[in-house]
Amino acid sequence: MNNLYEKYKNIYKNTVEKDNKNHLNRWVVSYADFVTVLLAIFMVLWIGSNFEISDKVLAHAQKKEQQEQKQNSLGPNHLIDGVKNPSDSKEIKVIEFEKTLNDLNIALKDKKDVQVIKQDAKITIRLGEGVLFDEGSAIIKADSKKSLDILVAQLKKNDKQIRVEGHSDNIPVKGGKYSSNWELSSARAVNILSYMISCGINKNRLSAAGYADNMPVATNDTKEGRAKNRRVDIIIIN
Repeated sequence: MNNLYEKYKNIYKNTVEKDNKNHLNRWVVSYADFVTVLLAIFMVLWIGSNFEISDKVLAHAQKKEQQEQKQNSLGPNHLIDGVKNPSDSKEIKVIEFEKTLNDLNIALKDKKDVQVIKQDAKITIRLGEGVLFDEGSAIIKADSKKSLDILVAQLKKNDKQIRVEGHSDNIPVKGGKYSSNWELSSARAVNILSYMISCGINKNRLSAAGYADNMPVATNDTKEGRAKNRRVDIIIIN
């Protein structure tokens, strides 16, 4: 009897152990499957993000290549006075500056009392006192407006800043409306500026200043030198 009992006991024990072992194996397999699926999801997401970056890089490269092809296809008409890249703002400014200078020289070539002077990044149109005003006056002479109209027509061709400067000699003002060369030179500059505005030049481009005798271009020791110093300078700033 005892032998039979031990036999069935061992059979039951082996069966329970086998079931427990199989249960343990099923849990491990399920966990391993879950980790594998999770890893696969992360791999898909990572690969997808790399594809997105690659697509952006490729699109940028294609766009750049198309732009270069477009520039090359434009041919000689794409050149501006020998400048191959018109997007270069410095080179464009140089071209515009030289064109403005050339246009002014052509337009004012017959005006003997008007000088066009190139100074680095500035163009100065110098008008003597006799061209615009009577002695001691800041009222623009009627026949002088023709010269100003020619100048204004050229200034309208661009949007560069313009400074109007009034200058005088060192002889003190005697009598008249103005008590000093400061007042006279400033009034002349402001009147020229106002005339330009009335002709359609944007006031935001304009400024005016009076310097009296502080910026001479010639000696004040001679009559000729003083005549050169009594002037209005219209300065175009590139």
